[in-house]
Amino acid sequence: MTELPPGYLLRRPRDEDARALVDLMIANDVYEMGAPETELEDLEAEWAMPRFDKSKDAWTIAAPDGTFAGYGWVWDRVPHVDLQADVYVHPSHRGLGLEQALLERIEQRGREHEAGAPAGERATVAVFAMAGTALARELEARQYDRTRTFFRMTIDLDRGYPAPAAPSGIEIRPFRPGEDDRGVHATIEEAFAHHFRFAPESHDDWKVRRMDHPSFDPSLWLVAWDGDAIAAAILSFQFGDLSWVRELGVREAWRGRGIGKALLVASFRIFEDRGSKRVSLGVDAENATGATALYEKVGMVVEHRHELYQRLAALEGGK
Repeated sequence: MTELPPGYLLRRPRDEDARALVDLMIANDVYEMGAPETELEDLEAEWAMPRFDKSKDAWTIAAPDGTFAGYGWVWDRVPHVDLQADVYVHPSHRGLGLEQALLERIEQRGREHEAGAPAGERATVAVFAMAGTALARELEARQYDRTRTFFRMTIDLDRGYPAPAAPSGIEIRPFRPGEDDRGVHATIEEAFAHHFRFAPESHDDWKVRRMDHPSFDPSLWLVAWDGDAIAAAILSFQFGDLSWVRELGVREAWRGRGIGKALLVASFRIFEDRGSKRVSLGVDAENATGATALYEKVGMVVEHRHELYQRLAALEGGK
């Protein structure tokens, strides 16, 4: 394992570290995207993900002055096979090998997962990074492949957007906790079934990640009904100052009728009524359903792009 510079200390995160780690993430947000994006609730939600154990799946690096210089975590979004990881290094501590030290721990944890992988499958680690950053360079040096581009798209609501209107025969209603849970989960599963990196998720795990999230607000979720059948759903969140569409899914039999657009602009109206000025979302640049074109039609533009890097946790003949 890479040795840390003198005075730097690697250890597992503790509950009482949460606020300071969020400050580290915010420093990264401002440096890379120009504004703070991370809330304490985001970190709390990550630590509450199914199977995540911060005593095994996360690491911090403290600087000589006691502040956090680095943080990394990894989670098996598909048990023992598809691992998602994040690495944060404070802008003032980059270029010291901290990215390398955290990635080594993440990859080692990935190798531990291989023992539980189904026969014939390998553990793969995935990390998002903005092109040209120190993290991106380190990932490329460690033989990660840049496999996909994801856009963050944003709309300034005060510039206008189409008027909300549901297609004929479709009724858009607020989400009803306890009644619509399983139907909405099934809708999202079906809508994303053919997307890049899709993996089925149990209802209980989905509920933990979505409805048990500290920022879950059922009044921000909308469901499109065709009679007694759910045709589509949009799951939006307010993360501090960030208005975010987490998922928009239209079932295959209802595509091409403008239902996705109707849900999206209805969500814009809700956010605007609550005082939001901008709404953002993330999308696979190669999305096969034409999502990027839809978002452009309602006035959204690409604000940032992140690259997804992937590699086997254990490379053949190497680390």
